[in-house]
Amino acid sequence: MNAEREEFILKKILKDKKVTVKELAKALYASEPSIRRDLASLESRNLIKRVHGGAIIENHTDSYLKIPFAVRELEDYDEKHIIAKKAAELVNHGDMIMLDASSSAYTMIPFLAQKANITVITSGIRALTALGEYGIRTLSTGGRLLPSCMSLIDNDAHRTIAEYNADIVFFSCRGISPSGSVTDFSIEENLVRRAMIEHSKKAVLLCAGKKFNKEYVHNLCHIRDIDYVISETDSCEELLTGL
Repeated sequence: MNAEREEFILKKILKDKKVTVKELAKALYASEPSIRRDLASLESRNLIKRVHGGAIIENHTDSYLKIPFAVRELEDYDEKHIIAKKAAELVNHGDMIMLDASSSAYTMIPFLAQKANITVITSGIRALTALGEYGIRTLSTGGRLLPSCMSLIDNDAHRTIAEYNADIVFFSCRGISPSGSVTDFSIEENLVRRAMIEHSKKAVLLCAGKKFNKEYVHNLCHIRDIDYVISETDSCEELLTGL
């Protein structure tokens, strides 16, 4: 097992969705048999699925959630950056904000640092660290750690959230179904998001365009229950029309 090669492979497959043995061998200056062994190792841990000549990532719980947050953070990075910048424009100085543990919400933090006197409540472990580094007043929801998402969940988190009234919550999902349901495969995270929505004046969904017309196992809410849906492209508004 070569940890550096495996991390490179995971980052590339998250970006391209499919990789070939030949391109990986060339990029990593490694032999094709070595790359095949790397792919076999990743598949044995349900991180990828090998196919003829290479590998793909299957967008379901077993494969996606086992990939470390730090690697998943790089998925659709450019889109997340655009979405984060747009979303931060909705924040006013002095606001109390809730952030879920998604990488999309995490990407907002540098933009939030430009706002004065805000308070952030988050269920994300990575977000807690970044908010502290930027000197932003931050509260943790507490709760049980969900390692696959670096997210705090369960009743302790729900109780903390219920003690506050936020001005705005920012959260993400895995897909918006054709009928307009906001869906994900992490039930535990969805329950935390639902609590945040209930205790915020405005709810803002951060959603890359590729997530439209995708449906997963658990329904969080309907887009009619959300104040804003922010994507990287304005063309996504057409997809929301009539839902």
